[in-house]
Amino acid sequence: MISQETYYLMALTRIKGLGSLRIKKLLQFYGDPKKIFDASFDELEKIIGRINARNIKNFDDFDLVDKEIKYTRKHGLDILSIFSENYPAKLLHIPDLPIILFKKGSYNFESPRHLSIVGTRKITPYGMKFTHQFVSDLSPYNPVIVSGLAFGIDIEAHKAALENGLLTVAVMGTSFQSIYPDVHAEYFGRITENGAVLSEFWSYEQTEKQFFVRRNRIVAGISEATVVVESGISGGALITAQLAFDYNRDVFAVPGRVTDTYSKGCHAIIKKQIAKILTGAEDIVTQMNWALEEKPPAPVQKKLFVDLNPDEEKIVHFLRENDAEHLDIIALETGMPVSKTSQLLMMLELNGVVQSIPGKKFKLL
Repeated sequence: MISQETYYLMALTRIKGLGSLRIKKLLQFYGDPKKIFDASFDELEKIIGRINARNIKNFDDFDLVDKEIKYTRKHGLDILSIFSENYPAKLLHIPDLPIILFKKGSYNFESPRHLSIVGTRKITPYGMKFTHQFVSDLSPYNPVIVSGLAFGIDIEAHKAALENGLLTVAVMGTSFQSIYPDVHAEYFGRITENGAVLSEFWSYEQTEKQFFVRRNRIVAGISEATVVVESGISGGALITAQLAFDYNRDVFAVPGRVTDTYSKGCHAIIKKQIAKILTGAEDIVTQMNWALEEKPPAPVQKKLFVDLNPDEEKIVHFLRENDAEHLDIIALETGMPVSKTSQLLMMLELNGVVQSIPGKKFKLL
């Protein structure tokens, strides 16, 4: 049973011209997705323009949403929306986030350590050896390995994770109706049993080349850091690296010999200072400040008097009026980016003003 919020968000993604940015803009104004469909044409026009307003008012294909829900139930898929408790937290902080994701697998993104490993489809023995050794050396730190299920570095990263008992997440550039490449279907079951497979594409959608480019933003956005093992001077791995850099995530690249074709992309992003040099697992552990044993957080002493800046006051005022609320809703209602809202909430929590509760919600203490 999906929520009403998710149902109407699914419908919004089927409306021509409404990408994630416009949908977020509408949510900032209305809050509840259903209210967008109930709004008047004139009001919608003021927010997103005449053509988009007309497309919303003319939308009547809710049967498409019903059919997709039926498909997901039949095939054991979960539907995650930006309001879902188990929507990947890091994705909420990117501007072009997927409003809806389809998921197969038991993993619900509880781990704080997601690491994307990407690279060329034309993997060399050097790239294969490095990928497997790197993941093996990282295994004591229990990262979740994220990649794109493609030939080459991607599938070797997934396989290395499975071999070392790590969770792994595969982000597909196709719908669940058609796994690509089909030879990797043999790993599908193991990945869903030891992680999850994600796609933002609906079952009826025919795969297009740009789907794989769109997939890259999810691979980049879902993780703390992205590692490029091998890449030519152009390709999907470098797009993923650039996206991760644009999202203010850490990017690493593995150097090779200057004459190696599939090290030239890595060298290029190191030169451009998009990526840091990566020579082994220790570089990740040091740069990401990972530790084998996480110390429990020190108890927070609530302050009797706390000086709030104007943005913090906005959040406190909103929570005073609305009790506990989801991070994304707080950001929408206060008119601030999710990333900034998250930082402010963290500071308010450290100062004993708010408390985080399950489901990415916060309430005043």
